[in-house]
Amino acid sequence: MDDHSGWKLLCKIVFGDNDDEEEEISSLQEIGVKIVKKCGGLPLAIKTIGGVLRSKERSNVEWNKILKSDAWSMSQLQEQLPRALFLSYEYLPSDLKQCFLYCSLFPEDFTMDRGELIRYWVAEGFVRRAEGDTIMEDLAEDFYRELIGRNLLQPCDKYGRLSDVAGNYCKMHDLLRSLAHFLMRDESIFLGDHEQSPNANPLSKLRRLSMVNTGEILEVPDVMKQQKCLRTLLVWRSLKLPMVENELFESSTFLRVMNLSGTRLESLHSIGDLLHLRYLNVSGTDIEELPESIGCLVNLEVLNLSGCGYLHTLPKAITKLCNLRCLCIEETPLTHVPKGIGKLKHLNHLQGFVIGHDDRRDDEGCDLKELQSLSRLRFLEINNLKRAQPSGALVLANSRSLRTLILMGEAMESPSNDEEEAMAIQSNEEEEAISIQRNDKIYNELSPQSTHLQKLKIYDFIGTGFLGWMMSSPLSASFPNLTSIKLCNCISFPQLPPLGLLPQLKSLCIWRMRAIKTIGPEFLGPRASSAATSFPKLEQLKFEEMTNWEEWSFGMVEGVGEERRGAPKLLPCLTKLELFNCPKLRALPPLGLLPQLTFLAIGAGAIKTIGPEFLGPRASSAATSFPNLEGLYFKEMSNWEEWSFGMVEELGEERRGAPKLLPRLTKLGLFNCPKLRALPEGLRHTTNLQELNIYGADNVKEINNLPSLKSLRIAKRPRLEHVENLDKLQYLRVDLHSYFIETSTTDADGRTEHLPQWLLELLQNASTTDADGRTEHLPQWLLELLQNAPAAMQNLKEFKLTCSLPLLKTFLKDGPNWPIIQPIPQVKINGTFSSYIRCTKDPPSFETNVVESEESMDR
Repeated sequence: MDDHSGWKLLCKIVFGDNDDEEEEISSLQEIGVKIVKKCGGLPLAIKTIGGVLRSKERSNVEWNKILKSDAWSMSQLQEQLPRALFLSYEYLPSDLKQCFLYCSLFPEDFTMDRGELIRYWVAEGFVRRAEGDTIMEDLAEDFYRELIGRNLLQPCDKYGRLSDVAGNYCKMHDLLRSLAHFLMRDESIFLGDHEQSPNANPLSKLRRLSMVNTGEILEVPDVMKQQKCLRTLLVWRSLKLPMVENELFESSTFLRVMNLSGTRLESLHSIGDLLHLRYLNVSGTDIEELPESIGCLVNLEVLNLSGCGYLHTLPKAITKLCNLRCLCIEETPLTHVPKGIGKLKHLNHLQGFVIGHDDRRDDEGCDLKELQSLSRLRFLEINNLKRAQPSGALVLANSRSLRTLILMGEAMESPSNDEEEAMAIQSNEEEEAISIQRNDKIYNELSPQSTHLQKLKIYDFIGTGFLGWMMSSPLSASFPNLTSIKLCNCISFPQLPPLGLLPQLKSLCIWRMRAIKTIGPEFLGPRASSAATSFPKLEQLKFEEMTNWEEWSFGMVEGVGEERRGAPKLLPCLTKLELFNCPKLRALPPLGLLPQLTFLAIGAGAIKTIGPEFLGPRASSAATSFPNLEGLYFKEMSNWEEWSFGMVEELGEERRGAPKLLPRLTKLGLFNCPKLRALPEGLRHTTNLQELNIYGADNVKEINNLPSLKSLRIAKRPRLEHVENLDKLQYLRVDLHSYFIETSTTDADGRTEHLPQWLLELLQNASTTDADGRTEHLPQWLLELLQNAPAAMQNLKEFKLTCSLPLLKTFLKDGPNWPIIQPIPQVKINGTFSSYIRCTKDPPSFETNVVESEESMDR
């Protein structure tokens, strides 16, 4: 990165997008460019130095201190490690230094969970005791945000894809990880598949050991046996490890943190000897029981038993863990949780809490009253609420700091059809009436009394209507900080509460609410004035498996132009909207009004026509519909026949004042829309459309006038006749696996197959004759596209085809279709019987597992 680009990057890190600080930026530019030069053009170094500068006063004096810091000339540092990274570390507060170094104990490119990372730090003692209502996890959360802000950790999603937004997951850059390994070399060892952290002094105290792929035996290093001062043991990706030798426990009596998750561990008989243990994670193991001696671990703060498929009971001694802060038992088939959990006063995270007992032995299992004394709870997940009995009190009255609440009732299998559903309801009417009464009482007793609640999930609730505490007025006062709601399989709710009133709601998922037939203005919430805002901060909205949902209306909003002064503001921040498996939904509201929508996926099986009402009413011809939409997908639209943009299709693109339509749309997908007859003419106005995927839209005959299209994928028996005016096409993928024509090559069953005419004409205006005199040719539309727009073929960079083996053979070097693919830079053809052809133009290569004769192939 050159100095100019580096300076721009540094400014973005330090000043953000604030244009009001131009004078201040200018005054610091000279010294700032000098700092950039010291970073050697490395973006990571510039970002981390930017994180340091952002924490300092914006003055030449402070910036000059950074420029002249001794850290730039650190002589002991390994040559490949940029000094800028070491300087960034040096300027960290001491607590943050320990947290940063600890992250290097995770495997390379590992996706770290924020919650787990925070609990590690707390267990290690990196976080000082909190005061008042603040808990140590809150302070550790601040550390996490600070490391993200200084670019020493990289935010990512759960799959490891990097993100610009700090969320629940993060990664550590390889260079920063190497730096941390170097700085921890005297007290930590990382043993990985292909790496081992440096250890400068073999006689130094080994405090932390991290191991990957240990095999079937966990070998204890000799230095660890000698010193007996290990504090942390982390074992990763060791799926074959069945047990831990007693020798490990004997030589690790000061162990604070132990993670053996994901191993085949079956028992922990000597665990009670680790009196200093604060963190124990055996999630996903084959462990069958915990010994009563676990009650000796009075310092234990975190116990993770989630996903232990063979663990059915917990020892009663678990109620003696007086310092326990986090207990995770979700997805573990426990018959019950021992009575006395309510004595664990420090518990702030309880996940997978089981109510009652599988065998109806209520004297052994916990009831809801156990929760009344857990006043520090921040996260609560309750399972098996079907076994709960009303307690006669507000269970969560004392949990004033609750942030996340997950309630899981009685999971029910979905009926395969309406008739089956009716029979099931009729046969259990009396039992269901009793169950509904009890459920209403129980769920109302679980009313959260915390105004700090941020996430709410309710699964499998059967009641007479929506929860009383969700219908309270005003919702904005009861739940001022609620950001995420998920309602799943609540089959008796006839309508949704006025969730549009929630001021901070950002994510909403409604799934399998079978009693709902209509969603109307009541969902948005009553508006005191026409200018009020519904769902003011909602960013993601998802409806799924709404099998009886027929109508969706915005009410009065639909008659109001977007630009009309005083119009109600509707979903002003919504960026992602998904509707999946809504087979009875007949029409869509004017979604084109949503100003920030970038992703839209629709699966509404009863819709027959999508017309201009989908775009939204326009007060003037120059209005914009879907101004920010980038991805549009239609899925499982079994009755959809017509798609029209109305008046837009009659207006020339260049006409002044013409409506702007989907100006940012780049991706369009049609999946299983068998009755759709054509793409709308107005699609030609989408001048940024680059990717079109068509799968199972059998009746679409033409694709044309898409001048910006770069990628085209077509599959599942397309009946295309004409494809033209795709001058910028670079990527073409076609699945012809089920094309059978009377004249052409013959497959093993005697059926004939060839490339459809449109595909042939896109590639080459030519036909060839096989040995039997039969004519073989590629589809006509493909040939016409080549003739009418040769630029399309000049731009084509990649061609993928799925077809039968006989057709694949025509593309061999001596085959009739070889000249068609020869000019294309990259070609991949897959046929039946795992046959394939791969060829590239630069460097020239040709690879196949196909021989010329059928006899040879059969052998």
